[in-house]
Amino acid sequence: MPVKLENVTSRIFQGIKTSADKIYIVEELERQRKRVKVYSRQKGCDYWLEPDLLHPLVKGGDSKRYYLARTNRLLLFPYAARDGTQSRLLPPNILKAEHPLTWAYLSDNKHYLESREDGRMRGAEWYAYIYPKALDVMPLPKIFTPDIAAQAAFSLDPVGNVFFTGGVAGGYGILVLPEHSREYILGLLNSKLLEWCIRQTATQMRGGYYSYESRFIRHLPICIPEPAEKPHQDKIAALVERMLELNEKKHSGRLALSELNQVERETAATDAKIDALVYDLYRITRKERSLIERELR
Repeated sequence: MPVKLENVTSRIFQGIKTSADKIYIVEELERQRKRVKVYSRQKGCDYWLEPDLLHPLVKGGDSKRYYLARTNRLLLFPYAARDGTQSRLLPPNILKAEHPLTWAYLSDNKHYLESREDGRMRGAEWYAYIYPKALDVMPLPKIFTPDIAAQAAFSLDPVGNVFFTGGVAGGYGILVLPEHSREYILGLLNSKLLEWCIRQTATQMRGGYYSYESRFIRHLPICIPEPAEKPHQDKIAALVERMLELNEKKHSGRLALSELNQVERETAATDAKIDALVYDLYRITRKERSLIERELR
């Protein structure tokens, strides 16, 4: 199949590397209208910060198939796009005037931040990330995958308010081109068929884990249906939307046991329908399907 994941995406990118996680990653303790109380691991104490530069942070383990769990982790992101420009480090005068609590917190950590990598960060931009990558694409709607997982665990950030880091326990963001359905691509990526493809090519880790790094997932075959097969694609996209709804319900913590069991049954049935449609689109025979599912057990 000539079309690969990299052909239907504008970018597959690794998460942010702050070079000072204990400072930039904080734990939310309390939230008020114009400020958030956080715990700083670096200082071992609490701070009040403005909410504007704090974003929900997920780790690889927070991503399940069709569900992205939220935690009390927040990422301090001292960057913003101003006047239609790309994301840039907010200058000190803006931080002091518009985010005085955040500026005070960063100033408390100035010695550590400017001493990173043998003093490389000494200067006016001492509070910047050393490796400012993915700054413009992080706030965009995206598909997310852990860098390492035991099975496919692609989830969706539909509005772009979730941030993540790179490296260990991080992941990758996938920006689907606007001419393709993001839900359809998500359904393919979470299907048994493409999970089987990953296991044929990706590095296998201890404990049955596989690498979902960009160098492996970008070559996954993506079926672009013929006009006559377009209903199959639309059905997959609709079923994926239902899977997203069901997983939100399942993890809401508000369901009674009987309701939870019902949601789990519908989730399994919907998942099976997606797999069946994907097999049909890729023209997988019954014999091949049996082989794939036997290897995935």
